[in-house]
Amino acid sequence: MKKLWQMVLIALVGICVGAALDEAVHVVRNRQSQAIDRDSNELFQRRVRCKSLADDFVKKSSDESTNLLLERVEYSPARHSCIGAFTRVHGRRGTLYSFEAIDILTGETLYSGECTRENDANSRFSCGNGRDVQLIEKRDETLESALSKEP
Repeated sequence: MKKLWQMVLIALVGICVGAALDEAVHVVRNRQSQAIDRDSNELFQRRVRCKSLADDFVKKSSDESTNLLLERVEYSPARHSCIGAFTRVHGRRGTLYSFEAIDILTGETLYSGECTRENDANSRFSCGNGRDVQLIEKRDETLESALSKEP
């Protein structure tokens, strides 16, 4: 009979230890999940703030002869700032195009490249022959670089 009670006691201790370990695992997972949710919420709030700041920046930077168009805006943890990709159109007919990556909070221009809509394919300032596409790619690379740097 003693052996039976010893086995029962060992089984009960094993069940209790197993239940305690299972509960500990769930507590750790819940804490990690809450931290991820909190980080996601904070990132979302920062992105919303960046979008609002970018819209204000566009309004302030546009006038009768210049239109600033927001292409993309993101929060950069490395810079603790909002980085935007913009296209600026100068002139009423859109004769000069400027492709820019700007730190919205500091106003620092990270990249700027310009081209004109003139029809001279030999001009080195013409947007033709894919020059505008190259400028857009460089602007987007600068944006991605500013976003990917570690803090």
